Amino acid sequence: MNTILRIARKRAFFLAGSSLAIGYIVASSTSAWAQDAAAPQAASEQSRGGLDDIVVTARKREENAQDTPIAITAMSGSMIEDRQIANVAQVASYAPNVNIQPVGNISGSSASLTAFIRGVGQTDFNITVDPGVGIYVDGVYVARSVGGLLDMADIGSVQILRGPQGTLFGKNTIGGAIIVNSKQPTDKFELQLEATTGRFNRADVKGIVNIPISDTLAMRAVASYETRDGYQRRLFDGGRQGDKDSFSGRVTFKWEPSDAFTATLAGDVNIRREASAAYTLVENRDSPDLLQIVNINGRTVAFPSSNFGYNKLGGGAGQCGAPGELAPVSNPNCVSSRWLTDDIDETWAGGPNRSDFDLWGTNLTLEYDMGDVTLKSISAYRDQKSTIEFDFDVTPLEVLGLTNNIDLWQASQELQLIGSVLDDRLKFTLGAFYLKEKGEDIEPLRFGFANFFSGGKINNDSYAAYLQATFDVTDRLSITPGIRYTDETKRFDPSAQVITRDYTQGVLPPYPDGVFIQYSRCIVGQAVPQLLPNGFPDPACVPAAVNPGGNHPIPAVEVNAKAKEWTPSVAANYQFTDDIMGYASYSKGFKNGGFSQRIFPAEQVTPSFTPEFVTSYEIGLKTELFDRRLRLNLALFQSDYSDIQIVVNEGIAPKVRNAGKGRIKGFEVEGQAAPTDWLRIDYGLGYLDAKYRTVDPSAFPVMLGSKFAFVPEWTTTVAANITAFDNDNGKLTIRGDWYYQSGTFKDAVNSPQLYQSGYSVFGANASYALPGEHFTVTAGVTNLADKRYIQGGYVDLDVGGAAGATYSRPREWFLKVGYKY
Repeated sequence: MNTILRIARKRAFFLAGSSLAIGYIVASSTSAWAQDAAAPQAASEQSRGGLDDIVVTARKREENAQDTPIAITAMSGSMIEDRQIANVAQVASYAPNVNIQPVGNISGSSASLTAFIRGVGQTDFNITVDPGVGIYVDGVYVARSVGGLLDMADIGSVQILRGPQGTLFGKNTIGGAIIVNSKQPTDKFELQLEATTGRFNRADVKGIVNIPISDTLAMRAVASYETRDGYQRRLFDGGRQGDKDSFSGRVTFKWEPSDAFTATLAGDVNIRREASAAYTLVENRDSPDLLQIVNINGRTVAFPSSNFGYNKLGGGAGQCGAPGELAPVSNPNCVSSRWLTDDIDETWAGGPNRSDFDLWGTNLTLEYDMGDVTLKSISAYRDQKSTIEFDFDVTPLEVLGLTNNIDLWQASQELQLIGSVLDDRLKFTLGAFYLKEKGEDIEPLRFGFANFFSGGKINNDSYAAYLQATFDVTDRLSITPGIRYTDETKRFDPSAQVITRDYTQGVLPPYPDGVFIQYSRCIVGQAVPQLLPNGFPDPACVPAAVNPGGNHPIPAVEVNAKAKEWTPSVAANYQFTDDIMGYASYSKGFKNGGFSQRIFPAEQVTPSFTPEFVTSYEIGLKTELFDRRLRLNLALFQSDYSDIQIVVNEGIAPKVRNAGKGRIKGFEVEGQAAPTDWLRIDYGLGYLDAKYRTVDPSAFPVMLGSKFAFVPEWTTTVAANITAFDNDNGKLTIRGDWYYQSGTFKDAVNSPQLYQSGYSVFGANASYALPGEHFTVTAGVTNLADKRYIQGGYVDLDVGGAAGATYSRPREWFLKVGYKY
């Protein structure tokens, strides 16, 4: 494998170096909504005027997006290539009220994703917590946030469905759904080669081949290798963080023995051997005392300080001051603010520097066309393994660190019956879905006062059945009701969680094994916590039966969360004219509850949280004006959000809590314009007003006035595609884009260290296709203004003593050479 990667890297530099030179032109506008592939990939047919038709599969059938009563942002494969979109997170820059970041809070993973649509999502990447936005690849649900950062190689289309999609998609689409469709084999031979170089020693190579093996069988394969150096320098060892070293591949066979039957078998793989995601220490807080006295919703609670534990009991003992004193900033053997840097691209992190990811999957899709009815089966299996190192203290000292060892597999089966009756006046989709997921994340953690294992094993089952139908009441009026029933069981076995070392052992005489181990004996599984009046554990208490060894932070017993829910929807759309359609819709979505796997020092029972729900009301207008030169779509919505699942800190551990109720109001303006044959403009504007209506006391310090995490009030996007010339000398296309997002917090507790003020991001590129259009040279710049904005982070100053953030990539140039046969 290493030999292959070295050859690929050399080949990338050779091809890029031998390419034609082209100066990239900076513009403030980029590509239009040209659609280029077959219908199942949400592409378009021939243009009937200025703008092309956009065909989507949001309702499990092929429809013109302008006739679909759903707020949709759709991109074809050519649009993805034109905008140089490399992964699914970058799609958010072209969709209003969509916020996707390529990071996970409290994670060093380079393959994780945090997605919010219309204010609904999830910041926690743990395997016991489900994402709030569902991602589907070729009809297959991607169950976890780690692994959700999909590469955009040979993609036919991407569709973003805003609002709850609780009928047809169901599984964790409470905020919306992201549908990714790869390009399918065709009956024509194709060969594409591509090499890219750029800043940070970027060297990417990609190859695509489509082979018609026979009249009934075709094969399509893609292989892509991407590499670049990290943009953050480690001062401790000279290493880098935030790099790219990823190989992905996919092969698809499509068999069509008759006009009625199609079988598609695909397999894919993604292998990453990368450093940790870039992470910057923004604040450090030492403590002169072991226990921090914290007020939580009227309760006075004592929590241990990691920095005190290291400086006074661990590696800094005897060097970093006596109890009651802060550690000297001048001593490099102590944890202190000396480890902050003045440059977000430099870090003193000294822990292991690794984010490994291995994924493979296969799926089989069978379709049988029986005339008015089509039967479709989607069978899939996916297996992933990740090892993620996270140096939370961001110092050269071993104070706060964790390693996620994620090993998961999922198997799913979906059956769909899609058809029409009554002379096509009634179109319906009937389906059944099953998902099985098993895995574990055994997570060793080191803290200044103790070392322990977190995590555990999961075993989940999800069953669902759904029905949706569209009835044409008249030639202009249609009504679409839908219903889905879901039965889910999530199981969590935390038996692996144990305290492996207590640094207070032998320090406090009443607790020879350590005060934190004694806490676990006096709390875990006990009917009533056995604590002394001063809050310390009773030295005489003994472990409960569910706490074998006396060192488990929670009972070593499997727990489960069950949910049985109906999620209905109904929409009505009216065609006022051939070019103007209005609609109104109601939909409901839910996301199951689960368990917090981060626990310390002890809990009587495993902390759990209940399902959350969203009920959405929407009205919209879809128009095509001025002889199809202008497409203007409007949506106005209100979402009632209840039992909101958020992440809050309680002591050392970030836990998921049900915050209470909220209401999200907003609107979207989205469309395209083709004022001339040589100019295409895409635009979008989104507004969100998200507020809590009630807050549960357990969600403290979240209050009624708190802001939702990852929910900016305004999002704006403008992109344009200019054809400078298209003649016998070739074709030159200039593209540019602008994205704006207003200020937002990156966590639910509104930590000021994680507030990102409003910012703009610009990009530009130019492509020259040589005569014959076999060779294309593209040059461009991403993040043109070099805006460095916070993508995510974590703050825990009371216990962890640190606050850190991940910042966006800096400005980068690239040069790409492509060949098509």
